[in-house]
Parts: sequence; structure tokens; C-alpha cells
Amino acid sequence: PDSATRVVKHGDIPWVPMGTLESGVEMKLLRVGKEDGVCTFMNRFQPGFQAPKHLHLGEVHAYTLEGRWHYLEYDWTSDAGDYVYEPPDTVHTLHVPEENEGPTIVVFTVAKGMDLYDGEGNMFMTQDNQGLEALYRLGLDILGLEWPEAVLP
Repeated sequence: PDSATRVVKHGDIPWVPMGTLESGVEMKLLRVGKEDGVCTFMNRFQPGFQAPKHLHLGEVHAYTLEGRWHYLEYDWTSDAGDYVYEPPDTVHTLHVPEENEGPTIVVFTVAKGMDLYDGEGNMFMTQDNQGLEALYRLGLDILGLEWPEAVLP
């Protein structure tokens, strides 16, 4: 590998809760994407988790490592080993089936972030690379952990 290539070892970045310990989702932030606005992270969803409806501002790549998930608005399910591509301007609500036997783990690469909507359809937050970094830092604080140097800029 050239001198710019970096390898992030699985154990070098901890799982942290997104928001609260009871949120039903954890994150492992792999790359913040400060220069290009593209973040790469892993989510570990508990069965029954549902994210807020959201609008993607850029493209998204998702690879399911374990479990299964789907969007309420579509008729497909992503199972372990499946790859999902989402073009910019897609709107949907991520849901993890309650009957999953264990957590669902997905690797996401997200460009430009997303707008999150409440139950009445009002946007309440834009979650971009800075927002994901802030959420990850909050999760580290909840667990009493320091910022892992392995997270790529």
C-alpha cells in the first residue's frame, strides 16, 4: 500500500450508543470525511429499531453484514450479504424487523448527509459528517471513552 493508505482494525474503534443507551442503535465511526463530506460508519441495530423518516442529500451505499432490515416505503428486505445503493433525494424510514433473532449490522457510506423528519413531516435535523462525529463523541462520553485515533479524517 502507498503511504496514504490506512487500515482500520476492527477492535481499534468501539461501538457506542447513538444518542442514548436505550436508542436501540449503536455506531462505529470509521471515516468522518471532513474534506469530501462522505462518511463511512457501521450501525448495529436491535430488533424492532426504527429510524426517523429521512431524505438523503447525496448517494448512500449500504452493505448488510448481519441480520436484515428494510424501508417501510419499499417492498424489499436487505439480508446479510446484500448491497444497497440509494441515489440522492431518496426518502424513506429504516426499520429492523422485530422477529430478527439478534442485532442487524450494516456498513454505510453516506455522502452529504440527510435531513431527518418527525412524525408530522417537519424536518428537525440535518445529520451530516459533523453531526455524525458529534453523535459518536457523545456516545464515547456516555461510555467514558476517549476519541479513537483510528477514525479516519
